[in-house]
Amino acid sequence: MKKVSLSFLVAGAIFMSGNGLSVDAAGTGDNSKFTADIKSSSQKRMEQEKEKDFKQWKETKSAKVGVFAIPGGTYRAISVPSFKQETSYWCGPATTKQVLHYLNGSSSSQSTYASGLGTTTAGTDFSKIDDYLNSKQSKNNYIYSSGNSYSTWSDRIDYSLSKSVPAPVVLDLEIYPSYMPKYTTHIAGHILNVSGEDSRNSPVQIRLTDPYDQGSRGVTLGNVWHPHKGVYDANMDHFRQAILW
Repeated sequence: MKKVSLSFLVAGAIFMSGNGLSVDAAGTGDNSKFTADIKSSSQKRMEQEKEKDFKQWKETKSAKVGVFAIPGGTYRAISVPSFKQETSYWCGPATTKQVLHYLNGSSSSQSTYASGLGTTTAGTDFSKIDDYLNSKQSKNNYIYSSGNSYSTWSDRIDYSLSKSVPAPVVLDLEIYPSYMPKYTTHIAGHILNVSGEDSRNSPVQIRLTDPYDQGSRGVTLGNVWHPHKGVYDANMDHFRQAILW
């Protein structure tokens, strides 16, 4: 796995194209300053309960279909609305709006969420988003998890999408066109959510609800399918390697 220094990410984040969109090593609003996700005692209990339920779900699934992370022929999609980020550094607030609108049926403005998340021109601290989402809805207790194996990562997404009340998983990505070809340049940091998976054909695909329209091409914005393993690689290339599920 490629290592990228924080100094390189910060340096890249200040390089902007003439149209105001981030290019090369720039991000779309993911703050490159690392902040550890510190859980309170109640959050630790919530995490233990969710991990227990996740383990039971995996055991039930394995008994039916074996050890495959996504059984062949699986198709799941949830109707997460797309909201284009209103600034070049609001991927966090826009993704928060997408998730809350799906879970609650309505949402506030991106500026409201930017204020609540403490978003600045440097972007949004990803480690704050789970607590904020949990304070604004009661249908899913979001947990911050990092460094997942491909199998565990796939299972966490499959688990979240297959629940009686599905929940969009939130990802923190470093994107390369070699992993996600619909992107044409390197994006050092980007926050967005999952809204589907499809293993009916090979390679397996994953649908992302993306608030960023790279290059104003209308190709990356909205509910867009990408290579499943490519999105995992993009998550692992990011220095946080984190998901909210």
